[in-house]
Amino acid sequence: MNKNRDLWDNWLLKRETAQQNTGFNENFSAAEQMFEQVSTFMQETFGSREIRPGVRSVTGLAKVAPDIPQIPFESTLERDFVFLAAGRPGVQVIESQPVTIRYYDEFQHEKVYTPDYLVVYRQPGPNAAGHKLVTLLVEIKYLEDLTGPDSPKLLAKFGHAKRWAELRGWHFAVFTEQEIRTPELERTRMLTPYRFEQSMDKLQFEIDLLIRSRGTVTIGEILTHDFPTYTEAQVRKEILRMLAANQVYSDPQEQITEETIVKSWYVSKSL
Repeated sequence: MNKNRDLWDNWLLKRETAQQNTGFNENFSAAEQMFEQVSTFMQETFGSREIRPGVRSVTGLAKVAPDIPQIPFESTLERDFVFLAAGRPGVQVIESQPVTIRYYDEFQHEKVYTPDYLVVYRQPGPNAAGHKLVTLLVEIKYLEDLTGPDSPKLLAKFGHAKRWAELRGWHFAVFTEQEIRTPELERTRMLTPYRFEQSMDKLQFEIDLLIRSRGTVTIGEILTHDFPTYTEAQVRKEILRMLAANQVYSDPQEQITEETIVKSWYVSKSL
């Protein structure tokens, strides 16, 4: 299990890496490149999202956890991203359309762009004190939109958003179905209902103690351990609730079975 795996790897980052970080510069006109120096081009307005009728898919509100307000979405891909992000460790904020970015195009026409989400999460580190807080502006797009005739306009818009975010110490990312609809999403969908279950505190403590004492243990091995006064069904539900709440760790890319290896977040420094 590699806890150092970057769960937030996104389409834009992979594209930049593949093009050796030159893709944006090749597409910028002189007027667009002025944006690098003239920050007065940028303004922002804050407000909440108004749900519009979906052209491609459905719209609605996602309830992802008992302590997180319902989150608007305008497509099934946005909905899937919201559930995926909410299931990741360290996520503290998921906000829909939090900011509108204003900029000028190559013809000096003012344009506006509103990213889909803002996500704030703590980046895992070797210990709780070393966790870094990351703010991520997110755009959700189907891959065919990014490779279609509107691709140059989208890339230019993303370029402005990326530099706007960087000036604030934030990051900008684009996620497609390739990054969202993964085994991790299927795992998250299965675990999501368990976030709403009430913790059995004494049982949670005993399960956590068992995992820490062994370093690694499978779900099947936990189920065969003797927990006096608790049924196997109660133990199973509490394990899944702990996984859903990221109180213990298992590989996010693997489906959950009795062979799933579970570890404490605090067992090793390879977080």
